Amino acid sequence: MVKRWFNNFSSWTSTPSKTVGSAALLIAIASIASRFLGFLRDRILASQFGAGDTLDAYYAAFRIPDLLYSLLVLGALSAAFVPIFTEFLAEKKEEEAWKLTSGTLYLLLLFLGGLSLLGIVFAPWLTALIAPGFSPEKMDTVAMLTRVMLLSPIFLAVSAVFGGVLISFKQFAAYSLAPIFYNVGIICGALFFVPFIGPVGLAWGVVLGSFLHMMTQYPSLRRSGFHFKLHSIDIWKDTTVRKVIRLMIPRSLGLAVNQISLLAVTIFASTLASGSLAVFTLANNIQSVPLGLFGIAFSVAVFPSLSFFAAKKKEEDFFAI
Repeated sequence: MVKRWFNNFSSWTSTPSKTVGSAALLIAIASIASRFLGFLRDRILASQFGAGDTLDAYYAAFRIPDLLYSLLVLGALSAAFVPIFTEFLAEKKEEEAWKLTSGTLYLLLLFLGGLSLLGIVFAPWLTALIAPGFSPEKMDTVAMLTRVMLLSPIFLAVSAVFGGVLISFKQFAAYSLAPIFYNVGIICGALFFVPFIGPVGLAWGVVLGSFLHMMTQYPSLRRSGFHFKLHSIDIWKDTTVRKVIRLMIPRSLGLAVNQISLLAVTIFASTLASGSLAVFTLANNIQSVPLGLFGIAFSVAVFPSLSFFAAKKKEEDFFAI
């Protein structure tokens, strides 16, 4: 029964979208569902803990994992990976495309794994930098939560590569569902983990959510033909992997500005009354909804088509979109 469900799910999510409009609609609908769960998540957190020390510590603990993920993955990876992967598909070089995928995964796991390990070791000192106004007890809570949450960028980085592959094939279903399951994981942490293990259950909920984010896309990826081939990879000599890294740098620098502003807000909020950081974060989550629903949906839907036409040098089709 489980195998049949798995096959049905991967079959449905592996169906390519035929038009940019249908893809954008699918992404927008999934975004609405994800945003609704995001509101529910915030409502549960606010009702359980209120705007106080626990939520302050929880949101502060996101800063280091989010910084790693935003600078090394987020939009930078998709912007660099998808055009090169799509170019290989356009040239009928699927083996090269899968080699690029394996190399990118290996590199991300290597770097993020190392940086996450350093973050776990130096969490108390990092906490003192990003939340200098917190009490020693509150800093200890932030450090504890940060150490657990540093697992999440690893799962999300792998998921980002999976998503890049799927949108290159114009398979948007699993990609669109992944954020929904991320919120489901966080909600599970708040409702089921916290009663047994305390506030650290929130952090484990984030880890569960990031794992579900990754696994939601894995069935479709396997169905597309991907197999991780570590033995055939020499990432230090692979020109395409190095090209992905070069293309990521400008976008990463742009995203760094936003992360620096969030770090500045965290530093400042830590010196204010208890709950200030929680209130800011909850308000920021609300104001980000319009962009996520409309702007991102269309840009993600059109990106693989633009990359394909650019690879084929079909300027008329490119500008017609």
